[in-house]
Amino acid sequence: MLRIALLAVLLVSTPVLFAKERIFLHCIGPSRSTLFIANANGSDERPLLPNSGFDYNASFSADGKWIIFTSERGSSADIYRVHPDGSGLERLTDDPAYDDQGALSPDGKHLAFASSRGSGSADIWVLDLRTKKAQNVTYSPANFRPSWSPDGKWIAFSSDRNAPVRRDRERFEQSQAASIYLMRADGTDVRRITSMGKFAGSPRWSSDGERIVFYEMEIQDTFHARQAGLGKLVDSLIVSVSVATGSRQDHTSGPGLKVSPQFLSGNRIGYVIKAGPRMGLAFTPGDQLANGEIRNPSWSADGSNQRSLTDNQWKMQRQPGHRYLCHS
Repeated sequence: MLRIALLAVLLVSTPVLFAKERIFLHCIGPSRSTLFIANANGSDERPLLPNSGFDYNASFSADGKWIIFTSERGSSADIYRVHPDGSGLERLTDDPAYDDQGALSPDGKHLAFASSRGSGSADIWVLDLRTKKAQNVTYSPANFRPSWSPDGKWIAFSSDRNAPVRRDRERFEQSQAASIYLMRADGTDVRRITSMGKFAGSPRWSSDGERIVFYEMEIQDTFHARQAGLGKLVDSLIVSVSVATGSRQDHTSGPGLKVSPQFLSGNRIGYVIKAGPRMGLAFTPGDQLANGEIRNPSWSADGSNQRSLTDNQWKMQRQPGHRYLCHS
């Protein structure tokens, strides 16, 4: 969430009055974030939970029995799970750090997530749901979007490790490349599977474990991509690579900021067009089934004919489409 916070600290003149200091906080940001769920064709849409707690980044468990999501209902961002009918709400993490982007292992016994615990930068952690013990498995700054292989032995993720920092001549900010990496579930045998010099994010596995799909854009476009269409319009690609050979396949072309891809069935991929001439849920080889400002779609394993999930912070125009969650 993008928040602009203004802090004003009023200091008293003598050190013995520290207890009387005051901090004023003014936050400007989205006022709510509610998850919605619908059928595969977009019908029967309803809120996932009766009460919104600023919920986002939802995803299905492999068996479809749980929905994992991030929520700020307990102040700091933590990860929760709930059944698709809205029952059985359970808090999985409880830490002052920022926990986000949770993904359950295929056997449902472990949770991989991105967290600022310890170092203050984003690492991938794995939580044993039985023992409640969490382990840092990356120990390297800037790691995001963990995704389990279908056999539960590997985790794909996006990271800017070993990427040089670039100074953008037009702005004060710095930009970095990001690549897709693989590692074993315990953090060993790390290897990069995409080329350097691009920004690649949100990896997801095919159901047979042979390919990984992700979005890719030019590094200089990352600033405008974060503006979600408010500034210069940028384009991105939906790409997949072979885990065994590294062979690359482009699945989309044309204008639009395309992100959050996922294999549905065969070579069919669902994704969201975040900004461009048209916005909403889209599918290869070119279908678009729901229009609007949608974020972070995630389909169930049988998403080709059952259901899918998305986030949305704003009101959206909805048309029949795959089942999805959105926050609005």
